[in-house]
Amino acid sequence: MKTIKYFIAAISVGMMIHSCANDLNTVPDGDISGEQLIKDQSSPEKILGGIYLDLRSHGAGGTTAHSDFGIMAIKAGSDLMSNDVIQSTNQHLGMFYNYDATNASNSASEFVWTTFYARIFVINKLLEDLKKTDNSNNRSIKGQLLALRAYSYFYLIRFYANDSKEHQSDPGVPLVLTSSNQSQGLPRAKVSEVYHQIASDIEESIALLDTYARPSRAQIDQRTAKAIAAEIYLQTGDYIKAGKYASESKQGVTLMTENEYTTTGFSNINNPEVLWGFHNTISTMSIGNYYASFFSMFDNTNEGYAGAARIHKLIDKRLYEAIPETDYRKKVFNGSQNATYTFNAKTKNYPPYVSWKFKDPTLFEGDYIYIRASSLYYIEAEALARQGREAEARQVLFEITSKRNNAYILSTKTGSELINEIILQKRIELWGEGYDWFDMKRLNIPLERVYPGTNHTFGRFNLSPDKFRFQIPNKEINNNPQIKQND
Repeated sequence: MKTIKYFIAAISVGMMIHSCANDLNTVPDGDISGEQLIKDQSSPEKILGGIYLDLRSHGAGGTTAHSDFGIMAIKAGSDLMSNDVIQSTNQHLGMFYNYDATNASNSASEFVWTTFYARIFVINKLLEDLKKTDNSNNRSIKGQLLALRAYSYFYLIRFYANDSKEHQSDPGVPLVLTSSNQSQGLPRAKVSEVYHQIASDIEESIALLDTYARPSRAQIDQRTAKAIAAEIYLQTGDYIKAGKYASESKQGVTLMTENEYTTTGFSNINNPEVLWGFHNTISTMSIGNYYASFFSMFDNTNEGYAGAARIHKLIDKRLYEAIPETDYRKKVFNGSQNATYTFNAKTKNYPPYVSWKFKDPTLFEGDYIYIRASSLYYIEAEALARQGREAEARQVLFEITSKRNNAYILSTKTGSELINEIILQKRIELWGEGYDWFDMKRLNIPLERVYPGTNHTFGRFNLSPDKFRFQIPNKEINNNPQIKQND
């Protein structure tokens, strides 16, 4: 834990000093005190704004690597470890695709760990100091902080532990909940203990955010907290709660049109489906490096690593072929031949199976989308199916799939075949958005990149799901004698 403490000190100075997103009121407050909050009642909002900003910034994980840019880097990296997302050459983010990221000495193992623990440290301190003040805004601030802590531990436990039902007594991750135990080395809590705390935090968050009206989609409101809860409960197998929260969170949210899906819907926080994201501006993008950003890595049409350096992101051939021609989601991918594509008044040549899904018409200032309402249709559908409510599950699946494919008819499948159809549609819909690898791990689906006609590149190998676990970074192992390394 001394390592984490060191990182948060460095990040607080290095990141928050440069925080300048006006819409989040960020200030250079790397640490806070009860006295500070009493003197400046706006301090909690400012610190909270700094947390949101840090989670989208270059260096969020304490490294200088261009692959280290917060939540979007971690989502992108996780998808590159799946069957469905391919990177053409071994450059930035390539350590995820070829599974080097899982090694304790790799920078990715370090920055995934630190991105979330660094935020947890600030969250813990702010939660404690909020108790010292009497401010009407504290209720909603606490709700957001608890949601962010639940979200952070949810990522950590899935990366660094075997967290399936069969492994609830296995070592999870250190459960740091107060500032007093942040400076000492803690052992790894059991998986069950970590998930108990995650559930406690997210449930309290939902209750506290009941009347909160956020100023923008960059903040977590109750709808967003319920979306996070739905994913948590799907993971833990509480299908009643998963389905309930997914249904409530997506209620009243309009799905994207075909034009929105196929043009610039994934670079615009005003996309009607967005529940939580971050509105990037020139000032926020100037923090760190333009090229250390999601669209530099995943937008094959731009002048970044994916576009200009041609470190292309491709769709797995099998998944592409599984998308019907009548499904407009197929339009955001190239087929089996080289092709030209025009976007933003620029025409370029592209290889087979390249992605055109993430397109940013600006200079890497596209907004970051963390959660879309569409993800909740698949959570609800799977949760209903696993409860035996298959007719309802098929209807929920139909509601979204028929929007994407006007030839789609209501499924008649049952049992495992229905579950497989739900997961397939989820893979198509959420390609590149950070869901597939976690589902593979949850559902015990192996990595299979070696097959006849494969279009996988330098990560062409197969792995069993028991390999889907990161080692604790070496810096943490070396500084915390109580922590035990993964095999």
